[in-house]
Amino acid sequence: MKRLPIGQSDFRQIRNEDAYYIDKSLFIEELMRNNAQTLLLPRPRRFGKTLNMSMLNYFFDIDHAEEYRGLFSGLAIEQSEEWQHQGKYPVIFLTFKDLKHETFVEFIIKFQKMLQEYTEEHFEYLLESDQFLRSEKRYLDRIVENEADHSDLEEYLRKMAKVLKKHHGIGPILLIDEYDAPIHAAFEYGYLSEMVGFMRNFLSAGFKDKDLITKGAITGILRVAKEDIFSGLNNLVTYSILDYEFADKFGLTQTEVNQLMDDAGYSADRQKVANWYNGYTFGQVEKIYNPWSILNFVSRHEEGLKPYWVNTSSNKLIQETLPKIDAPTQELLFDLLQGKSVRARLADFTIFEDLYSGDSKVVLGLLIFSGYLTTDGTALDPGRLEYKLRVPNEEIRIMYETMLARYLKASEKVSENELLVALLEQKPQTFADALKRYLLHSFSFFDIGTKGFLPEKIYHAFMLGLMAHLNQEYHVKSNRESGLGRADLIIYPKDAKNPKGWVLEFKKKTLDDPESLEELAQSALEQIHEQQYVAELNGHGKIEIMCMGIAFDGKQAACAFQVR
Repeated sequence: MKRLPIGQSDFRQIRNEDAYYIDKSLFIEELMRNNAQTLLLPRPRRFGKTLNMSMLNYFFDIDHAEEYRGLFSGLAIEQSEEWQHQGKYPVIFLTFKDLKHETFVEFIIKFQKMLQEYTEEHFEYLLESDQFLRSEKRYLDRIVENEADHSDLEEYLRKMAKVLKKHHGIGPILLIDEYDAPIHAAFEYGYLSEMVGFMRNFLSAGFKDKDLITKGAITGILRVAKEDIFSGLNNLVTYSILDYEFADKFGLTQTEVNQLMDDAGYSADRQKVANWYNGYTFGQVEKIYNPWSILNFVSRHEEGLKPYWVNTSSNKLIQETLPKIDAPTQELLFDLLQGKSVRARLADFTIFEDLYSGDSKVVLGLLIFSGYLTTDGTALDPGRLEYKLRVPNEEIRIMYETMLARYLKASEKVSENELLVALLEQKPQTFADALKRYLLHSFSFFDIGTKGFLPEKIYHAFMLGLMAHLNQEYHVKSNRESGLGRADLIIYPKDAKNPKGWVLEFKKKTLDDPESLEELAQSALEQIHEQQYVAELNGHGKIEIMCMGIAFDGKQAACAFQVR
């Protein structure tokens, strides 16, 4: 099998090195046949945006038409009528993916240097041209001499498009990759208004004049609200993961993954791979896979199934947003965590200020467009952007559980490890004491008042989050059918020789509940016995079983237990 180009996003390098390439060249056909002059194409990170934009760059480039033609040998675009566009246009291709800086001043310095190096590498011939006005020559000189001021940087796309059109006699193709990477950094480090103002001027200057360019494409993760960034682009059309257009051009389809698994000799793993990395719906195309995780799994097959994609980013925007959501949205997310589909409304754009307030539509939109949730396809109410949402796969589910556990382990009084060790060693009193201290000192992620308004399902999700790190060596099953009903949590080792097992049942004390917290915990323990929840563990040969009923009230907990 050919080498897998993990981490490579340069189309020419991949093709010249004869690395494994999944043909996405019909992206070119769909782009050129689309009536929009400028397209915004938001997709989750590492779903092939930069590679696709790199492909466009090499396809259209007029300066190296002959050299780059061979890169497309054998690809589907050769058979398309749109092949006529190969090598016919000047191209400006800028990627912002590495422009993530702590201050606006640092961003400007790095951006200025990026434009200097890009202009010198790709447009040095323009400096020798005699077609331009002196003002245009002076502008080019300021860019390559690294003397450009703030306004020169904002005008770069417009100025370069103008001189390229004058030189070649045809408007250029403008390609901007990961436009929102510096915006995310600005939000994180506190200079969002400065960045939004700069990006608005930069993009509007380059894309608003429809007579100056031939075609434009912009990629990113999010569609930042139009009034913030794209106010000057009346000719911009957005095609997100909710739209039918371009649905199969980012990420990998089931057919493409099947071929990859066959080529690698791992066809027997198809179902396991689907459970872990499949599950996305883009437009009406179901079973879209995360390419980063698939390629890493195939390349590191001996390491088995594990989270690859979620470990490639700090997830900081998600981490800072989730604690701000209101109680109804918390409940909704925990329903999702337990494998349910929920009906909810989305915002198809992001206003960063609304993330601070925990606006549910904006938060859910962020999770959808960032790849942490997906839809079940067609909108239930298109006018209101109402969809059925779900967690796409096991990789993302583990991320939520781990993230939730991380929120809840800030206490120095008791560690998450102390809880798990007590559980695994089947020391119920030690576990009960540690859990009470843990809740008291760590359970600050939620706004729990003295009356403890949180429903049982959130405590359930909290416990599920604590167990997230057991997934490698243990089966952790939530709300599964067992005996005469559904146990809240069943845990047992994957090692068939290990005879241990655990059954946990949760109760939440309500205001009108006459029972004490201790009595409620005893009731939960009795439910385990009455409903024969241990039946599943016995069926797996587990005979040393710890049963525990746990009752919650705000930051308080009581436990009743029995080791059988």
